[in-house]
Amino acid sequence: MFDRARDATVSARTIDRARERGYSRQGSAPSLAPETETPPVFAQACDRHGTAPQRRTAAGELEGLDIAAYRFCVIGPGRLGSTLLAGLLEAGLTVAAVGVHADDDTDLGMIPKKVRVADAALEADAWWLTVPDDEIYTVAARLAASLPATRRGGHTPLAVHSSGLGSIHLLKPLFEQGVRVLCLHPLQTFTGEPRAALLRDVPCAVTAHEERDLQLGEELARRLGMLPFRLADDKKTLYHLSAVVGCNLLVALESEAKRLMDEATGDDEGLDHLAPLLNTTLKNLLSSGDPAHALTGPVARGDVGTVRAHLRLLDRESPRLARTYRALSREALTLAAPRLDDEQVRTLKDLLGEGAGGEAAADAGRGGAG
Repeated sequence: MFDRARDATVSARTIDRARERGYSRQGSAPSLAPETETPPVFAQACDRHGTAPQRRTAAGELEGLDIAAYRFCVIGPGRLGSTLLAGLLEAGLTVAAVGVHADDDTDLGMIPKKVRVADAALEADAWWLTVPDDEIYTVAARLAASLPATRRGGHTPLAVHSSGLGSIHLLKPLFEQGVRVLCLHPLQTFTGEPRAALLRDVPCAVTAHEERDLQLGEELARRLGMLPFRLADDKKTLYHLSAVVGCNLLVALESEAKRLMDEATGDDEGLDHLAPLLNTTLKNLLSSGDPAHALTGPVARGDVGTVRAHLRLLDRESPRLARTYRALSREALTLAAPRLDDEQVRTLKDLLGEGAGGEAAADAGRGGAG
């Protein structure tokens, strides 16, 4: 939904703002195990993808941060998994297999081949789990139980999951087998045909338990064209809540707006009628970077009469939506209050009180005047 609402100018400004805020330098993640000191590393010249092919410790030993050395397997080729698979292939990284649950879905003739989860442990040394949150730990345990006794390639295997909410601890069965573990969550909604371009310039939350793994996650995100930023494991619920309010609940709110517009016009083209307003509102919000500057409407103007008219209709026709209107309008009033006079703020606060009593209180404060 956001992609359609942003034009090229807004997208560029948003990307620039993300870089200015230093996404890749924020935060830190708690450890699954006691902290161990990591030797300093010295980055060598970058390749054409902007990543360092090799890093060496102070002792001159290879640190093994080369993403291109891994053979990837994406487990769970749904919308997100298929998009990440396209991104890995577009980045020129090696994809050895795609992991599937059911034997009927396996296909060794495909490129990359489709294999069972247990076989994925043998086919690859980097597994990207894009299964539902409730299945991540189970799949990680199945992989851990199937790991070969000896490792190919001389580097430590890697496991990644992409749950926005789920903890890095969901990969604990693999961590206990010596596998490096990460969480990379692209802050984007994925619908339609999976394409690598859907990942381009998308912020990506990186969670890990060691600094070297955070660096590896940032490198992997950048190879897929994303903008990495660090997210502490104990902040993931708050982070995910923000994304749901800003994206999923926005869709639910626009569903109500469409229903009201359809009823008002007598047709079913409510979203078409609302589209220019939605596009302009989102453009103003993203370009300003401050919700208070993008806020318009009756609450922003202190238009008590209009708010009262809306509430009378909603209290009569849709009490559930009336409660939503009051709650969101109180949030809008918080943004608008600095530009309104004290009397407007007090009146709107009374009017927007919980339940239909709010309107009665506001009317009583004016001697019942309409």
